[in-house]
Amino acid sequence: MNFLEAIKACFAKYATFSGRARRSEFWWFYLLTCIPSWCMSALVQWKTAKVAELTAAALQDMSQYNEVLAQAESFDTIFYLGLAVFGLISLALLIPTLAVWVRRLHDVGKSGHMLWLCLLCGIGGLIPLIMCISDSKPGPNQYGPNPKEV
Repeated sequence: MNFLEAIKACFAKYATFSGRARRSEFWWFYLLTCIPSWCMSALVQWKTAKVAELTAAALQDMSQYNEVLAQAESFDTIFYLGLAVFGLISLALLIPTLAVWVRRLHDVGKSGHMLWLCLLCGIGGLIPLIMCISDSKPGPNQYGPNPKEV
């Protein structure tokens, strides 16, 4: 399964928490869900750098303080608009992300309730992620037929 096929499959099963998902379906969709996070991180880093740059400029020449303050406010507008856009994208991806996580855990023979571990601080979120690395359990299991064999 390639990137586009995985994305189509996950959106076709938007809120389907039953059944099983292959590794390729899970990891391609996981990559897609990481992109908004990376963009939001880059946006925060950009804003931090701009604020530092403007602060340094204001400290060097206090007579231009009002001009620097106006520039900072324009960066705030771009920043909050970007956060809103990436926040909405992340919100739209939340349900299919949870669904593919549950289906992937089903594929390795685990309950989808293992995702509750993600709420634990520290390494709790790594446990389900590590489980998703392993190969499918051969043959059908309590969650359905093996998607590799179908």
